[in-house]
Amino acid sequence: MPFPIILNPAARSTRASSLEQRIRFLQPAAEVHLTTIPGEAEDMAFALAEAGHAVVVAAGGDGTVNEVIHGLARHNAKLSDTAQHTALGVLPVGTMNVFAYEMKLPGRDLEACWQIITSGKRREIDLWKANEEYFAQLAGVGLDAEIVEATTWEMKKRFGPLSYAISATSVLSREAPQLQVLLDDRPPLHGSIVLVGNGQHYGGPVPVFPQAKNDDGLLDIILFHGRGPLEVFQFLSSIASGDFSDCNDLDYLQAKSFRVESASIVPFEVDGELGKTTPVLFQPAPFKLIVAA
Repeated sequence: MPFPIILNPAARSTRASSLEQRIRFLQPAAEVHLTTIPGEAEDMAFALAEAGHAVVVAAGGDGTVNEVIHGLARHNAKLSDTAQHTALGVLPVGTMNVFAYEMKLPGRDLEACWQIITSGKRREIDLWKANEEYFAQLAGVGLDAEIVEATTWEMKKRFGPLSYAISATSVLSREAPQLQVLLDDRPPLHGSIVLVGNGQHYGGPVPVFPQAKNDDGLLDIILFHGRGPLEVFQFLSSIASGDFSDCNDLDYLQAKSFRVESASIVPFEVDGELGKTTPVLFQPAPFKLIVAA
């Protein structure tokens, strides 16, 4: 049975057509399914897993990967035997490919990625939930979710990753929300931005969470007390040094689960895709995610 690939063509352009043809020429031959609307990859992944495929491949960026993860999770949640779970494969061809970078996949070398997928190599990593939404790499409450909310598909098509920086300029002009982080073993923490990592990488190749491991059963959390120049300076300095211990305006911690609340309505995002709004409970999914990597 050929491994199915769910491809987000992103736009009906010359580049998209060339990419599709390249994927169709992969050997051994793949079964390619094209998405046409947002959210369709989840239902496709669920149907393919239900049909008995051992691996379902997401060809796109982090958004497509997250949709496929949701579809696989809907299927896998029904199976008590984890050996029967459908695995995730990734061909990183989207605007942002942080998960693929974390998994050390060979970039946009699709043939090399396909060789890994078809070789039978598998890894088990932690899978998480933000309320009822699954994620495997990252999440955030506040600023980054507001940026995702403000970044349209048309902007991403025109400007690529730069579109997020353009949106950030607008979002930073707004008043910062007041967030409260609640953990079982300590008093409430207060801030305006919460970044959450299951792996070390957040927006690109630079490690943001130096202590993170995606198989240790912990989420790494960075809480910004505010979102002014002091916090930004400490954040960038700590990333450069790989050490957050000297920060006065940031908190770096790890937790198995925690809750974020706010007086106002504040959005959150998972794997770079806009979720819903606070309050949000972060906790482990009841099963792991198997990845071809």
